[in-house]
Amino acid sequence: MKALIRLYGPPYIEAVAALEKIAVENPRICLMNQVLLHADPYTQAVDWVYNYFKGRGKVSYERCGGILAKAEDLEGHDFVFVWMLEPTKGYVDELIKRIDGALRPLGVMYTITFKK
Repeated sequence: MKALIRLYGPPYIEAVAALEKIAVENPRICLMNQVLLHADPYTQAVDWVYNYFKGRGKVSYERCGGILAKAEDLEGHDFVFVWMLEPTKGYVDELIKRIDGALRPLGVMYTITFKK
């Protein structure tokens, strides 16, 4: 299952970083976003990914080898969370609360679409 996010309004980069922090803190989620999508192909190297994410939360080097979802998972959206295992309804509700809590202080609005 995946949660596709479309962001509205600045500050875009800060909003993406806030969503990345949510994903980094959950070992059952992979992510992709437009910032990473348009980065140099070298960014797929585990060393680069580790250095990029280590400032966004507790993340192990091993986790960085599989934290990125496929580019096509974005489906034209700004950000995507991809679950490795099917989430429960409670877990999806908690994700929405965490997104609200992360984006509200930034003044960024969003839409979220869930797909299996």
